[in-house]
Amino acid sequence: MFVALPASAAETGVVAEGDDWTITEVAGGYEVVKTLDEPLEITADVPTLWADDLDLGFATESLDGLTLSATTADPEVVSTDDVLQGWAGQGNPSESVDVDVDTFAMKSLLAPLAAEVPELAADPSAMGDYAVERLDYDLGDEAVELSGFDRLGEMRAAVFMPEGATGELPVVVFLHGRHSTCANGTRNPLAWPCGEDQDEIPSYLGYNDAAEILASQGYAVVSVSANAVNALDGSLSDDTGALARGQLVIDHLDLLRDANAGTFVSPDDAVVPVSASLAGRLDLDNVGLMGHSRGGEGIMRAAVLNAEQDEPFGINSVLPIAPTSYSRIAVPGVITATLLPYCDGDVEDQMGQKYINDSRHSYDDDVLRSSVLIMGTNHNYFNTIWTPGLYPYNVSDDWGIYDRSQTDATCGSTVSDTRLDAAEQYAVGNAYMAAFFRLTLGGADEFLPMFDGTDAKPADLDFADIRVSATQPASTRFDIDNFDVPGTTYDLRGSGTYVTCEGISSTPVPGVLPYCINELGFAQAPDWGNAGSVTRTSSNPKTPGVPSTTAMHFTYTSSSNPAELGVTVPGGSVDATAFENLSLRISPDETVATSTEITIQLVDGSGAKASVVASEYGDALTVLPGSGNPLRKVLLQQITIPVGDFTGIDLTDVRQVRFIAPDEDGGVMLSDLALLEPASIGTAEVSTRPVVSVGDVIVDEGAGPSTLQVPIYLSRPAEETSTMYFSAVSFASAKIAGVVQQVTFAPGETCTAVEVPYTGDTEESSSATTNYTANVATTAGGVTIGDSFAWITLREDDGVTDGTPVPEVGVQGDPCLEATGAPGTLTVSPASAAPGDTVTVTGSGFRTGESVSLTMYSDPVDLGSVVSNDGSVSFTAIVPDDAELGEHEFVAAGYGSGSESTSAFTVAIEEEPVDPTDPVDPTDPVDPTDPTDPVDPDSGTDSGSGTDSGSTDTDTDTDTDGATASDGSSVSSLPVTGLDTGIVMGWAALASILIAVGVGALMIRRQRAGHDVG
Repeated sequence: MFVALPASAAETGVVAEGDDWTITEVAGGYEVVKTLDEPLEITADVPTLWADDLDLGFATESLDGLTLSATTADPEVVSTDDVLQGWAGQGNPSESVDVDVDTFAMKSLLAPLAAEVPELAADPSAMGDYAVERLDYDLGDEAVELSGFDRLGEMRAAVFMPEGATGELPVVVFLHGRHSTCANGTRNPLAWPCGEDQDEIPSYLGYNDAAEILASQGYAVVSVSANAVNALDGSLSDDTGALARGQLVIDHLDLLRDANAGTFVSPDDAVVPVSASLAGRLDLDNVGLMGHSRGGEGIMRAAVLNAEQDEPFGINSVLPIAPTSYSRIAVPGVITATLLPYCDGDVEDQMGQKYINDSRHSYDDDVLRSSVLIMGTNHNYFNTIWTPGLYPYNVSDDWGIYDRSQTDATCGSTVSDTRLDAAEQYAVGNAYMAAFFRLTLGGADEFLPMFDGTDAKPADLDFADIRVSATQPASTRFDIDNFDVPGTTYDLRGSGTYVTCEGISSTPVPGVLPYCINELGFAQAPDWGNAGSVTRTSSNPKTPGVPSTTAMHFTYTSSSNPAELGVTVPGGSVDATAFENLSLRISPDETVATSTEITIQLVDGSGAKASVVASEYGDALTVLPGSGNPLRKVLLQQITIPVGDFTGIDLTDVRQVRFIAPDEDGGVMLSDLALLEPASIGTAEVSTRPVVSVGDVIVDEGAGPSTLQVPIYLSRPAEETSTMYFSAVSFASAKIAGVVQQVTFAPGETCTAVEVPYTGDTEESSSATTNYTANVATTAGGVTIGDSFAWITLREDDGVTDGTPVPEVGVQGDPCLEATGAPGTLTVSPASAAPGDTVTVTGSGFRTGESVSLTMYSDPVDLGSVVSNDGSVSFTAIVPDDAELGEHEFVAAGYGSGSESTSAFTVAIEEEPVDPTDPVDPTDPVDPTDPTDPVDPDSGTDSGSGTDSGSTDTDTDTDTDGATASDGSSVSSLPVTGLDTGIVMGWAALASILIAVGVGALMIRRQRAGHDVG
């Protein structure tokens, strides 16, 4: 409830507060902080905050897990009566989220499939001939750098090996998802490692049965622990932890490569060292990855990170299970199947469908991609550690997030006849994990019908309703029409319409094409919805506005003249006898209540026609079950028709495919119309495409409307036309405008920039900066994603009422030069000097008006900063008295541009000449009569070669008046004898420390080229 503000609160900027929340005025608006009684359960979903009925968007979790925070510029927030915590996509937490039940909810699940489902003779879950040995390793809780976090995480894995198997074995890596990391006891305020009296939850052991099955069949299985990422990503990541998880997979593969070569040496403090018996047993050119939940997004990130490695691994296949896809990663050249549980209460929008849609036609590759919809399954029960009754702590049936009473007719565990229990779901997961990797890594083609759209399944899974849609490899496919090119003309007759559409109407940035979905929620439209697009005010910091799944919306009305939509074959004619099946993806649109029908007709060169009825080949035209969010989904499903079923026409001269509507009102969504040869998995490849990254940008807020430019750049010139989507993520009260723009690189190009409008003000603020997310996603053609997330930062330039302003950022220059250009010049004169000597350092290539810091390395010594008036700077500095003799480096860094210039420098002492007439041996180091002897106790000076500077005034205050700026730069501070006497600017000192440990500060790229283990 709302509480009147005491005077002390008003003095600290608090404008409203309640028993467990505060609202404070900050730069750009207001910060809302919610205090929790205990940390939230860690799940794949993202927490949100609501101020009464105002959606504040995604919330940032504190490291101790006891506060959530979000910002808004909406002035109505000051009148808030209560602040509540919710979850992304689930709407206002003050309203009930129980799913409505209706009599139709069970229709499609209770009815048998229209087409008989083939029974697979082989059993993928059968144990093989090998006994299984465990060769686990554990290098400790803080053994590897977590990419982007500036923290260390565990290097721990369960390793399952077939005893007696010879030679190098295919390698399968499992990565669990986001779940609670620690239970009981006292939480570590830094979130990781677990507190001393806590129990760490071993999520990585939740797939042991699948690992045992595969190992018994001759595979090396490594199940990786990612608890540190889970503990920290809610507070420290800008991409929900995808990069950190992906890099963790690469780090484990690096370890396994060294172990296979017999060169890995475990650190002395390893809990369980890496076994030497792994040497020579791992085929790292034949690797498959399985990731569950956010681990699914992690393995997709690993697949594209792999292309950036000096020696890429042979990642041939990926199996994301109930995955998130916040980053919208398109993965080229890797065989992919995604498992989609229909009763998922955590990733309720089946985000994994985007991995198929975003990649299937984006690259000139030749691999099978499949989506496997498993009815009656939830998010958690693929992992035993997350399942009630199988592990004691932090377990749940996640469907209860939507259906607390578990009484929904489709998914409620207490009433639904089609909801799988935990054992059944685990069996399905084991079978599909084992079958997929035996197929893609081991050549076990008997399991191909489980993934090629045939819907075949093993006999012992006869209790499960599993529906597979597949995009065959390009070499086995003749695409008639993917329905993704706006402006294409079709042969329309009768009472119908057609339109090329994409996305969902609740997308926060208006789309270019008409929307495919206008009434349903994002979770009800897996092909088209984006997490966070429930309301236009949602502040999803990922990719809520990126268009999804271009398709054809064919609508019709009841009429004596039924609608017909004719699709002309490319090239005018095709010999269909060269193919086995005609295939398409199709779904009833959101207006259809129960089911609809479509007649599919082929027309030959003579005008002869042959027709079949779509419903005879599957249930794709029956509305998926459920009546309320997140069920009753519109999802494109595959129909496959044997070419031989079209009789009475010349199949060697097919000219047109026609879709004939029923005599009723309704509509269908159409996609991926193709002729298919016999199915195969295709040929995997390691991508050699350049990667695309987006650069951080910081500018002054200004007083009114303005624009900034965000650089998008490639690691090397594009070799073919390449596209991606750029997003600047805004919300209703943000100072930047939301931008979603497709970006195209022509061959040879390396960088471009996108303008982002923003609006400043003339008001002081309690915060020095305001940050907004920018990213690139859904790459296609000749690129994959690199460092795909960045910050757009507005610097408060009207005064900071609480804290310290950040240094001047200057006027943004050429964004591509700032992101990718050669560093500016830096010169030190003289190039060699002794401790205590004065040197002049001059540089150029900076922004006009930005603060430039100077640091001397190896041990970082902050030498102050100046503000450049024209892009150049000059420092006068005294070499620190305690500087070690030898090679050093000066680094000048611009705070706004991020530009760094370096110059080598030598610290040396000039030796005094030796008198050649001295009768005593001049080289005798202990001659007591030699006045230059460095150990002569009577000598007035000590000119030896040690680290003593010989300074006679090390205790006096430094005179900064000796600092000059020959270009007219203003001197902010100029320490001249090192850290003890210098006036060190706080931001520069922090940057120096961060650089020293290998982590860049703001404006320095966050992604490292490599990671050390140990």
